[in-house]
Amino acid sequence: MTEIALLGGKVRKQALPVVQPSSSPESPTLKRLMLPQGELAQFYDGDDGIRYIAQIELQAGSVRGNHYHKIKQEWIYMMSGEVMLIVEDLATKARESVQLNPGDLAFIQTGVVHTLQVTKSGQAIEFSTARFDPSDIYRQKLI
Repeated sequence: MTEIALLGGKVRKQALPVVQPSSSPESPTLKRLMLPQGELAQFYDGDDGIRYIAQIELQAGSVRGNHYHKIKQEWIYMMSGEVMLIVEDLATKARESVQLNPGDLAFIQTGVVHTLQVTKSGQAIEFSTARFDPSDIYRQKLI
């Protein structure tokens, strides 16, 4: 599994491997299975329970995000489309970006401003171990 770390590891992107169905212990936990009946993407298998999940519609030419959280860490799984994930560390003001494509999973820690610049329409799933709290959204425009 290919992983890219941004902002000293505060943001991580991994492309989930496409594998054949297998019960082998060598099979990665996080993966994409291309089955005759359609794709099965396994993008979370952790000890912490998921308390928030949302579907994100991505419309080409739009920008989503431009905020950060103090409590909520989040994952974004790309189902379809393409986005440029732009992130900035609040503490250091370091800024980086990475393209997310279908099958990519991004993790964003707290204190990281994040924006999705949509280059190709699609769908994504956002999830977190923290519940949604509108008072934990701090607007800060990156683009």
